[in-house]
Amino acid sequence: MIQVKRELKRPPWLALLWHGLCLRLRQGLTKYFEIVDGDVRYRLRCGTARELGRCYKFFLKEPGTWDWIHKEVKPGDVFYDIGANIGIFTIVAAKGTGEKGKVFAFEPHSANFTRLLDNIILNGLQGIVVPCNFALNDANGFFPFNYFSSDTGSSNSQLSSVRSFSGGEYKPELSELKCAASVDGLIALGNSLSPHHIKIDVDGNELAILRGMTKLLKSPGRPRSVQVEISKRQEADILSFMKTHNFLLSAKHYTRAAQRRIANGANPDDLYYNAIFRPAA
Repeated sequence: MIQVKRELKRPPWLALLWHGLCLRLRQGLTKYFEIVDGDVRYRLRCGTARELGRCYKFFLKEPGTWDWIHKEVKPGDVFYDIGANIGIFTIVAAKGTGEKGKVFAFEPHSANFTRLLDNIILNGLQGIVVPCNFALNDANGFFPFNYFSSDTGSSNSQLSSVRSFSGGEYKPELSELKCAASVDGLIALGNSLSPHHIKIDVDGNELAILRGMTKLLKSPGRPRSVQVEISKRQEADILSFMKTHNFLLSAKHYTRAAQRRIANGANPDDLYYNAIFRPAA
């Protein structure tokens, strides 16, 4: 830590020079990934070890989510990435929607949102992606957003809760007063377009977000598919909610880590998964 006393006529220039060089070195060590999939290129900025891990697992962590977006998101579609983190699936979806489509990327975690902006710019997607640095909920207003970690690329931070996705409570690193809105409210005000596809991965607040889009799910322009990350704790409530709103479970898939656990004898019913819902005929 550099300490500068007010009574000094000049700052400790050697210390400032040293720390300036260290910061430049750190900047130079920032890793830029380019991932090539046929004719499509994805670029990601990684400034922390956690982000580096996310980038290395670009295609591997959630192969089912990748396949769903890659196969179903078409040019001109509107996609909601709710819980965008640093923007990996935001970028994948935006490549699918093309310039005639839109991706609304919702990420209330401020450090993650900053990197999300970096990755949108790196990929030249400013005209396609609408970044949203606020939370989604079943009510509009301001609520405490509790940081599980303030690190870029982290997860498990929660709106109005200190319970992680697995169900255990945690002590927040800090709490921020965060604006939240419902999907129905955003659409009614004309702040966003009705989506063709929705991805919800917010580590615990999924049911509240679904309740905030009740009108959308019942409307003639309802989404063609909705993917929700589901834990054992919320499974029954989410399945019941979606069925009540005439959305049926059409597929479910596990992360690569969960697949390994299942291969080693774990009970699939004990593990969280991503569920894909489609409107009933």
